[in-house]
Amino acid sequence: MTMTLSTRPPELRRSRGLAASVVAVVALATLATAVVTTTLLRSQADGQPGSPLSPGAERAAPHVIDSRTPPIAHDALPASPPSAIEIPALGISTEAVVGLGRTPGGVAEVPANAAAVGWLASTPTPGEAGASVLTGHTDFTHERGLFFALDTLRSGDTVRVTRADGRIAVFTVYRVEGLPGEYALDHATRDTAHPELRLLTAPGAVGQATRAETLIVSARLTSVIEKR
Repeated sequence: MTMTLSTRPPELRRSRGLAASVVAVVALATLATAVVTTTLLRSQADGQPGSPLSPGAERAAPHVIDSRTPPIAHDALPASPPSAIEIPALGISTEAVVGLGRTPGGVAEVPANAAAVGWLASTPTPGEAGASVLTGHTDFTHERGLFFALDTLRSGDTVRVTRADGRIAVFTVYRVEGLPGEYALDHATRDTAHPELRLLTAPGAVGQATRAETLIVSARLTSVIEKR
């Protein structure tokens, strides 16, 4: 069963403190249950009617919430998968990071619970050159998701990704936007020569009310904390 990425319109400027409430439910035990759900994200490779290969994809204009000139990029890092993510402005800190795959048709998996963050393994690892994609839910099976307040991030906020090699890649946000779900993944994975990060809101469970827009937060690698 597949679904295109679609979510409910974000509320205006939710308090960033709301996201902190989900941190309490995030623990290492989450990794044991953060299996992949059957709800999926569609990409250009699918090529079915209504996918971004259709003429409407070129006309889909993002709804820009916040934007500034991208910061100067730090040198790219070698490949190393993510093991934890921290977003100080939202009170998020979790080690519940799972790898996500794609089907042969190009459809991407999403996290299977509200507290997990998924790394789309077909994209670069965080810190490598290119756009690394991390997804999380705003809500899932009537539970507030880790990315519930993602729309309140603003330019200058930071995202810290701990990698398996021990380095912490620090990304600085420079753009927050919304896009119809069927176009969001392709928009997020456009080619870039810089080491960048994309945070995407994922669809809820099958049969659950979803948002009309997918939120996309773009951030660029600006510093690296070396392992001790």
